[in-house]
This record gives sequence, C-alpha cells and structure tokens, in this order.
Amino acid sequence: MIKVVIVDDEPKLRQGLQTLIPWESLGCIVTATAANGKEALEVIEEKAPDVVIVDIRMPVMDGLQLIEHLRSGGHHLHFIILSGYADFEYAKQAIKYGVFGYLLKPVDIDEMTSSIKRIRERIEEERLQEEWRKREVINRDLYLHSLHSLLVPQEKTEDPAKLRSKAIEADLLWTSYEVVVVYPRVSEVDRSDVAYQLLNGLKAKIEGQMMGLVTVIPPYTVLLLNAPLRGRERREILHNEIRNAAGNVRFVAATGGAVSAPEDICKSFLKAQEAVKKSFFSEKNRLLGPYPFFSPALDSPRLSADKAEETMEEFIFRLYYSLEVGNQTVILPLLNEAAAFFLQQGQDEKSIKESFFFLSNAVIHKLTAGFCIELKETEEVSRFLNGIYQHDHLHDLLEETYRFLLALAKDSEPRGKEQEFKKMIDFIHSHYTDNLKLETLAGLLNYSTAYLGQLFKNKTGEYFNTYLDRVRIHKAKELLDQGMKVYEVAESVGYTSVNYFYSKFKRYEGCSPSEYRNP
Repeated sequence: MIKVVIVDDEPKLRQGLQTLIPWESLGCIVTATAANGKEALEVIEEKAPDVVIVDIRMPVMDGLQLIEHLRSGGHHLHFIILSGYADFEYAKQAIKYGVFGYLLKPVDIDEMTSSIKRIRERIEEERLQEEWRKREVINRDLYLHSLHSLLVPQEKTEDPAKLRSKAIEADLLWTSYEVVVVYPRVSEVDRSDVAYQLLNGLKAKIEGQMMGLVTVIPPYTVLLLNAPLRGRERREILHNEIRNAAGNVRFVAATGGAVSAPEDICKSFLKAQEAVKKSFFSEKNRLLGPYPFFSPALDSPRLSADKAEETMEEFIFRLYYSLEVGNQTVILPLLNEAAAFFLQQGQDEKSIKESFFFLSNAVIHKLTAGFCIELKETEEVSRFLNGIYQHDHLHDLLEETYRFLLALAKDSEPRGKEQEFKKMIDFIHSHYTDNLKLETLAGLLNYSTAYLGQLFKNKTGEYFNTYLDRVRIHKAKELLDQGMKVYEVAESVGYTSVNYFYSKFKRYEGCSPSEYRNP
C-alpha cells in the first residue's frame, strides 16, 4: 500500500479528504494528518509516508518551508500541493522542487483521485526499478557468470537442462531472448577499452529500463534482451541508442534473432557474430540481421576459372563501352551485376575488393588509352584504387566506383575523338559508292561494331545505314540534276539494284527518281 500524510490547517478539508477519497481502492492508506509544517515533520519521521498532500499556506511552518526542509534532509517523497487562486505565484516556487501535482482549492474529488492514481503508478514503477537495481547489485556476478555460460557454453553439446538450470539460478528464465552484439571498428589495441565504454553507455538504457543485460565478451559488447526486436522501428531505436553511446566511434551492430529457450541463446549469439562478419555485404547505419543485404542466388552454379575470367572480361568491356557511348544509366546496374557475380563465385570481402580493383583498373586503362593523363589525375586514380580496400560496405564501394568512373569518363574523353569521328564522316562521303558496312569502319578504327554503331547514333542522331542512305540520295539528286539516267545514278551512288534505289529514293524524297527529274 502507498502511505499518505495530509497536511492542512483546515480540519474540514483534512477530514473531507480522508472520507471522500476511495483510498483503499486506489491502493493507498492515510497514515496520519497534520495541521502545519512543523507538526508534519514529526509525523513524517514517524510514519515514513510515500506521498504528502500539503497546503501551501499554513501557520508555524508553511508548505513551501516544509518541502524545502524535507528535500534538504534527503527525504525522497512525492508531493501534491493545494493552493488558492491568490497563491499561484507562491505555489510556483514549490513546483520548482519537483512536486508531482498542483491542485486548486476547493479540491475537486475526481481530480484528486486521478492525481493519486498517477502518483501510485509512478511510485510502483520506481519501486520496480529500485528492486531491479538492488537485485543487479547483489546478483551482478551471478548474472554475468550465468550469462557468459549461456552465450558461450563450456561444451558444444552441453546439456540443455543444465543451461536452463543456470538461467533459473540467475533469474534469467525469460519468455524470450535476443542477442545483439556491437563490434567497434577501431584498432585491436583500443577495442577492449571501447567495448567497455559502450557497456557503460548502454547499461542505463538496457538494464535501467529492465530491457535485459549488457556485458562484454571481447571483442564485442553484448546485449541480451528480454523481448524480441519486432519491427524496423524498434531496431532503429536501439541502433540510435548504440550510436549515442558510441559517440564518434565507428561500429557494427547485429542481432542474432529472437529465441524462446535459454539453451538457444548461444545460437542467437553465433548468428549475431556471423552477421557482423558479413557486415560488408549489408546495409549501412542499420542494426544488421542474420541475412546479408547482398546475397547470391542459391541455385547459381560457380563457373570454372576460365569461364569466370571470360565473364570478368565481358564486364570490363560492357562498362567501358557504356561509359564511352555515354550510357550512364546502365553503369550502376552493371556494377551491381558484377558484385552479384563475385558473390556467386563464393568470394569473401577481401576477394571482392580485389576483383573490383582489377575491374576498375582495367576500365580506367581503356578509358585513358591513347592520351597522356596529368600527374594530378594519376594521383586521383591511385587514391581511388587504394581506397577500394578501405570501404566498410559493399554499397559504398559500388557508389564510389560508379561516381569515379563517370567522372573519369567525362574528363578523359580521348582528345582526338572529335577529329577521329570527322575522319569517319569524311570517309563515308568519300566512299559512299563502295559497299560500305559498319563492320568495315569498326575494323579500320579499331572499335567494336556495337560500340561504333552506338557512337554514330549519339553523334548524328541517326543509325549508320540511315546516314549512308541519306548521303547517297543527296548525291543521287545532284547526278539526276546533271541529266544522268536513273540506272546510271543508282550504280554511281552504290546501289546494285535499280529497284532498291527506287524504293530508297522514294522513301527519303517522297517521289521516284524519274518524278524528281521530271516534276
């Protein structure tokens, strides 16, 4: 029961509060009353109440003086002050002392009842927290010993009944468990100290609010939660708490998922550790789960070394080709496709970084071939390539590679490309009568057919064959104007079939060659 003392110089009010408030149903009992602050001091020392309902204006010692005296004496009490309208400025001083409630006279019974309910709930919560703190102080060593035994059993096949017994002894027999591990991304020398700093920063939140226990099992700070982290919001809240405790320290935090039996706590711990080890493949700034963000298709077979090398060369060519023709939208999907391929080949973090180093280096060499890059650009390339090994997340590696390659492609277009393209156009105009094919020009310019076709389309707005037809038709019109016969013109501009020439001419000019010559 919550013990209450009523202090007021009006006997009727003291009697009214005692009789009109349903104290027992509220879980409370009035242990004493007093007519002024001085009298109340004696009663409070004797009865040790939890709540004091006190009038702000009383003779001998008023309510404010009483509250000041009790606070300075170290008494932890909850106060509800009663005040008239004219006493509000005076009452505000008492409010500064952290009083729980402030009620105006005449007292409304329903309002007083509601205040008592709230203050009882607050006291019960404080009692539970105090009980938890006392239990934590008394049983801390037992908790930690049992907790470590449950997280890391002494034997791999330890009897589940034995583990359950340890949980019971340490009062750790909960309905649910979930292990979260925090791994500081600091040097090995500093890791242990940082782990304990995280423990001290998280204890108030996790243990103070009875969410579970916190300990250190190097190199991890370990949280054993007594309720599952259901929903993204709860996981984000916990991740933010860890971030606040970590300050400027970089870290990875992961959960092993919820389990329902104490003998399975070790399984959640192991899964959490595995998630930390795979953090490179997971989302950044998130509480990681047992499954990585990037994962290969399970039914995708691994390729032989030769086939894998061929696939790598294909990725290099496709990236280079897409960058050269300015098709930026496919670059990031291509890099993601490459990452998925490396994962399918069973590559770990180190191997994937090596693969991206090789891939990026090869594309850079192709982009910058044929001209000299400046020292500054060389340093930037070197910094980018070395930085590949510094990324904590695959997502960041992909984004940085995407950004760098796009920037390099834009800045490092071959100086002679425009001149080279002009030569190609001149070649077409000089050799339109020949059996010109895109494959032929591609071979002359040392380009792939597909690359040259796309480049041509980007530069002229037309496909190669369309452009060639227009050049031929334009020249045909000149020859027709000079009086040449249609079949002679067809042959002169490179069409072996007169009928084919007729159809092409009509398509582009809207009339036949004869109609053009004789309108």
